[in-house]
Amino acid sequence: MKKPSECFLKLDDTQLLALCLYGETGKKPVTGQQLGIAWCVMNRLRVLDRRVGEVTLKNVVLSSRQFPCFQEGNPNRLGLMAIACGWDKAFQRNKRLRECYRIAEGVMNGDLPDNVSGAIHYRRSKDQAPWSEARQLVAVIGDYEFYA
Repeated sequence: MKKPSECFLKLDDTQLLALCLYGETGKKPVTGQQLGIAWCVMNRLRVLDRRVGEVTLKNVVLSSRQFPCFQEGNPNRLGLMAIACGWDKAFQRNKRLRECYRIAEGVMNGDLPDNVSGAIHYRRSKDQAPWSEARQLVAVIGDYEFYA
């Protein structure tokens, strides 16, 4: 397996979380889905840190088979790498990236509420996910389902 792009690793946690929201929700307008995904990441980080310790947001987001937008072969990955490598310029030019950043910052600061009841997994309703049968559905926002 190849290592994550050096550009991803150079981002701070808020930038990386914002990029995850941006990559996972495509060109959708900012809605509760991005907030739900942000809380999924943070809830997963909290759970893993309790179990394993020393877990970072980068570990959670960039680990293999976790967030599809960062995985090799995903059509969004190259665009995300370009944004990460040129963060300042992309941030200035891209309104949706700035919106995702505001959500990421609000979640990380504890200013925005957990709208997915502690969920640690999610999927788009139309996607197949064998793991979802063993999890409890705790929230549905748009076409995303969130599981604890």
